[in-house]
Amino acid sequence: MKKIFKIFFSVLPGLMVLLSGQILISAEQKGPNFILEDLDGKKVELEKILGEGPILISFWATWCKPCVKELDQIQKVYEELKEKKFQIIAIDEDGPRTLSKVKSFVKGRGWKFPVLLDKNKKVYRKYQVIGLPYSLILDDRGIIRFSHTTYRPGDEKIIRKKILEIISEKESSSEKKEKK
Repeated sequence: MKKIFKIFFSVLPGLMVLLSGQILISAEQKGPNFILEDLDGKKVELEKILGEGPILISFWATWCKPCVKELDQIQKVYEELKEKKFQIIAIDEDGPRTLSKVKSFVKGRGWKFPVLLDKNKKVYRKYQVIGLPYSLILDDRGIIRFSHTTYRPGDEKIIRKKILEIISEKESSSEKKEKK
């Protein structure tokens, strides 16, 4: 019986984090670099687009209803904040049977941000994704500042707030450098 309690209490913290939808990130953890193709076959490398502002990376699939709801809401945040150098990369995790539908699906939704194809799930594994949807926010240096799994209405407000915090930090940092 003691052994069962030991096991239960050793996995309880992880289970609570998973159920809450929040994934805790250790300080200063840099997101792994990757190169994936977009819907037009053009290669996109994470390291090459860092430096401007925060980047939201969203792992999703066409069959995942919460993923689609989240990205519909994130599109609105993107439209509002793209002038402040905010970027989105949606990484599609569809399998071979539904991969051919992704381009028309994205066009039909009216999403204006880049969608990349993770055909063999290498990036999914690199980022240790445990379920869809899964979103991360990286700062301009590529440091993971926030991550979140699942989607509930209103989560886009939390994501928007985190993005604005990062933008604000960058702006105040730039102002301090200008004063020197």
